[in-house]
Amino acid sequence: MTSSATGTIGHRLHRFLVATAILLTATTSGISAAEYSGWSDEVGDVLQSTAASIEEYSDMRWRQFADRMGFGEPRHIAAYRGYGNAETLWLRGRLLSNERYGGPEEDDSWWDNLKASYQRWASDEVAGAKIRLSYVDQQKEVVTDSEGYYYAEFAVDENFPRTATVLAEHRLEDEVLHARHRILLPDPTARYVVISDVDDTVIHTGLTDLLTAARLTFLNNAKTRKPLRGVAALYRALAAGDAGGSVNPVIYVSNSAWNMYDLLRDFMELNDLPRGPLLLRDLGIGADTSDHKIETITRVTRRYAPLPVVLIGDSGQHDAEIYAEVAKRFPDRVKAIYIRDVDPRKDSEHDEMVDQIIEGHRSRDTAFLRVGDSGQIARHLAEMGILDESVVNRVERAVEADAKRETLEE
Repeated sequence: MTSSATGTIGHRLHRFLVATAILLTATTSGISAAEYSGWSDEVGDVLQSTAASIEEYSDMRWRQFADRMGFGEPRHIAAYRGYGNAETLWLRGRLLSNERYGGPEEDDSWWDNLKASYQRWASDEVAGAKIRLSYVDQQKEVVTDSEGYYYAEFAVDENFPRTATVLAEHRLEDEVLHARHRILLPDPTARYVVISDVDDTVIHTGLTDLLTAARLTFLNNAKTRKPLRGVAALYRALAAGDAGGSVNPVIYVSNSAWNMYDLLRDFMELNDLPRGPLLLRDLGIGADTSDHKIETITRVTRRYAPLPVVLIGDSGQHDAEIYAEVAKRFPDRVKAIYIRDVDPRKDSEHDEMVDQIIEGHRSRDTAFLRVGDSGQIARHLAEMGILDESVVNRVERAVEADAKRETLEE
């Protein structure tokens, strides 16, 4: 095996192991909720920062080695879906030297899925590269950072929202790489914005159980993983305007790394969830870590002013605490908070922690509930006048239908 091949394998294996380590520290088994929120967070933060430091050093040395050997040439632009309001649109992308992932197949085995997970985390970013962005008659040139990411914002064109696409290109000596950013721009008739967690809120991740989380993350794909019961029907109803169609913005915010973007995007499209931006997390040095969710949700809420906000999360992590803080920051904007119970068939210390946060929030105007399924959310939204009564039966039927779908954990 050549030295260049050995270097590539070592670099990618390192990234894959970092991802595994982060998963293992994020998922604990057989300990109390208090221990989970204390020990796991503290150790997880230390290991994540340590892993990020090792990764940053490894990336730097790898790029030096790749430049000397003449490989690591850009192969594709990962153009993440962006979003905007009536004045400004924001986008983010990444330039990589990996081949583009082709997506899941119906007959993929666990080994195929494991290899795909490895490739997903073994991303080789291209730093210091120029990306040209075009939106209607506006052009910008940006440069990728040390992790291969680029960022940009544009003034929304007067033809908004019909031209919600930004073209990206990177010029090589003998070809040009192209990609297209799809941008979510709110309809003028939008009545509210939905901001939702992803893990154990939309897709079952099992972050409260180590073995289930590992199996779902590494041995399954977007076609074999299932949405939580009724979530697709509920979110489609929330996105729809009075005349139908996607009108109300749905924004997905997750602590998952950007390496998971393709899996989550494919999952949402396969399960007919509303197409909205996935705002994920960078794991590199100096990246947003513990504050990622609250700062991202705060930023989105400000950008979508004055629309009311509906927040949906789960009881497995810190969504109740984070959402309560967001409601304090925007007391007149956050209309409802729903925390999906990750284990509705039993009472747990997770439930007690969520209930304590809800109890401390009762004096405020925001509706704040721990719920068992999407049907309960739909019923409460109908009582508030946000959803039509006819939607409730549709979501409840979807909950029953999804309960009959085979899933890994059952």
